[in-house]
Amino acid sequence: MKKLIKLVPMMALLLGLGVYTVNAKMKALEAEKVQTEEDWVLKNHDDDPTDASNYERYNGDISQACGGESEVCGIKAPEDGTTDMPDISPELLAEINAGSETERVFLQPLP
Repeated sequence: MKKLIKLVPMMALLLGLGVYTVNAKMKALEAEKVQTEEDWVLKNHDDDPTDASNYERYNGDISQACGGESEVCGIKAPEDGTTDMPDISPELLAEINAGSETERVFLQPLP
């Protein structure tokens, strides 16, 4: 019994180290995801903004290119990895469908 009691602090230390390591890894993955997001603009402003094939990569400040209050103009999203199109996640799709500007969705100027 005394041996078991002596092992409790060591097990707590190992558990704490494990939780710390997993937390650090999750933060690193989140930072990597943010760094890989790219700017995409609609090829034609009348295109469906929920269709990834309607976007092209934009090199520049997308907030300056779009900066409006109307329909979707551009998005920030990672490349899908197989084609030169954005990977539109379900969360990003919900932001696009909401019709308001967010950190990842940029709107066109009013006509």
